[in-house]
Amino acid sequence: MPRIVDILGLAMLIGVVWFFIALGSGNVRMPYSTEPTSHPQEQFAMSGFSPDSKKLYLEFADITGKVRVGWMDMATRKVNLFDPQGTQNQLFAASSSTDGKQLAIVIKEAEHNFESSQIGILDLQSKTYRAITHGHSYRQFPSFSRDGKKIIYANPNHLRANGQTRFAGWDIYEVDVNTGVERQLTNFCFFAVTNPFYVGDGNKFVFSGEGPMCNYPSSGSEDYKAYSKKYHENEIFMRSVGKDEPLEPLFQNGEFSSQPVVTKDDQIFFKSADGYNYDIFAYDNGVIKQVTSLKTYLWGYAVSPHGNLIEYGSDEKRNGHTKQWLMDVKSNTHGEIGFGDSKSFQIIKVVNQQKPGLKKANN
Repeated sequence: MPRIVDILGLAMLIGVVWFFIALGSGNVRMPYSTEPTSHPQEQFAMSGFSPDSKKLYLEFADITGKVRVGWMDMATRKVNLFDPQGTQNQLFAASSSTDGKQLAIVIKEAEHNFESSQIGILDLQSKTYRAITHGHSYRQFPSFSRDGKKIIYANPNHLRANGQTRFAGWDIYEVDVNTGVERQLTNFCFFAVTNPFYVGDGNKFVFSGEGPMCNYPSSGSEDYKAYSKKYHENEIFMRSVGKDEPLEPLFQNGEFSSQPVVTKDDQIFFKSADGYNYDIFAYDNGVIKQVTSLKTYLWGYAVSPHGNLIEYGSDEKRNGHTKQWLMDVKSNTHGEIGFGDSKSFQIIKVVNQQKPGLKKANN
């Protein structure tokens, strides 16, 4: 099963991750842990491009497990890391606003608090960040609406008592940036989900979800086993905000498709498996096109706003030694990304600036 292979590969690659999705990372953000590991090592995870495609946002976990967000200059390959001051907070899952002035982030609020995180905003000009959600919950995978007024994200319903997949019962939520009011958009208790993205003006959104465990189906009589047989584990969904719609995949592509990423032009990139090999495809106005021909294990990828560049991590030998590549889609050329010595990274100080007076979550 492709999903099991994904779990084993990512667990082997990131020894410091509490991960919960059997998906790798298709612009998928990974929640790092500061738990000790028997094989500590520095790790990178790409999380997306800036609006002008000149920066590639990333997460960096050092050998202690501390995680920081930052960006790499695409021209110079120089890496800048944001370093919060006077706090144990860790920041990850950076996703740019449309104007490039802010990053939607996840804030893990305490060094050993694995069960709670907040959605926040990092202002790139003032180098300050603030939480816009509050309360005990494990919020993940944020991205802005195009008008910058909302952030969509995922939230689990419960923490499992054991097992490698610690969080389950996932659903999609959104939060109003100005008021902090949260709104639940799905109610299916998925076993695992990937990053949700708004489409167009924000009245629709796309994500992939595996194994709904409640309120399925919203219409009809088939159970999920029958659903899986009918749709061949195609798990990419497009849904309308505020509407109760049947849970049906947006499209089918082979035996497995997941991890959609939406571009500025509403083109949907996604990952699909042929046996144990993966490639990236694009869906545009009902037409599916294969973008890569890698036939490798893809544990993560990011797509530039207009879909002309793809960053991806390839583990061809499936031994946990992943190489990062940058692909020019038009010319079909691929170049390996090297980061050099992390000690040469430029550290940008970030002030922890909380915003008081936000309304409590209204789930």
